[in-house]
Amino acid sequence: MRARSLALTAALWPVLGWSEALEPIGVLDVETDSIVGVSGLEVSADGNSFVAVTDRGWWIEGRFERQGDMIAEVDIQTIEPIIGQDGFPVAARRIGDWSDAEGLALAPDGTAWVAFERWAHVWRVDRVFGTAKWIKDHPTFYDHAENWQLEAAAIAPDGTVYVFSEKPLLEGFPIYRLGEDDLWVIDGYLPEQDVFASVGADFAADGALYILERKLVVGLWWQNQIRRVRLDGTEDITLWTGERGEYGNLEGIAVWEDDQGLRLTLVSDNNGSAKEATQFVEFRLTE
Repeated sequence: MRARSLALTAALWPVLGWSEALEPIGVLDVETDSIVGVSGLEVSADGNSFVAVTDRGWWIEGRFERQGDMIAEVDIQTIEPIIGQDGFPVAARRIGDWSDAEGLALAPDGTAWVAFERWAHVWRVDRVFGTAKWIKDHPTFYDHAENWQLEAAAIAPDGTVYVFSEKPLLEGFPIYRLGEDDLWVIDGYLPEQDVFASVGADFAADGALYILERKLVVGLWWQNQIRRVRLDGTEDITLWTGERGEYGNLEGIAVWEDDQGLRLTLVSDNNGSAKEATQFVEFRLTE
């Protein structure tokens, strides 16, 4: 699969009062009908392969071909339906958007956790492309407004699984943690910032949680930002806020490291439109 690559100016966006910033590496537009509605993303430790889920109920597995630091090409290797606990593909269940997979987290042992936005629920899959097992819902999953439900999943370095909603409840964004006996508990709330919605999350090895947020400005332009928090309440900062319309509908985020430090790979949902490319965007955390 061929795609065009556009280099970004390697300018730093400083964060006032903070010594770190996000340096843009590049963006790749993938224009193909094979990729539709990518929402959740995980990238391998070496940054060369990825697994994603789509909001139409599909797994996507592929590799990045790189030129230096930048992604130059995306090679899609496998596209398979997400299989429900009854053995049938969720892609066949468009009624009520049962297939709306939005969040993805992969454990070191290969276990996958998939968060579905509508008919809000979370599935555990013993391996990518395997059969799912439903995890009992938290009662407040249904307190979120339609189409503002579960959007992100992440696994902390200690193996704890978390999921997050697109929009907050009255108290803020619930921090849903999977506790004992596979029951969800709320470990507190994250405050909303400037009407941004949470759409992706991933932990770094040091326990910091990187949250991808976005909003649609006057129905015309997507605007994105990256926020870093620590769930013990010791940190909550915005590392980067993009310009209106700078990128597409970025929804997936993966955090990994190379020999120079922390890297962030983001992916956009093309909203099922042939006129919109799927974008892969990368940043480096610098001091």
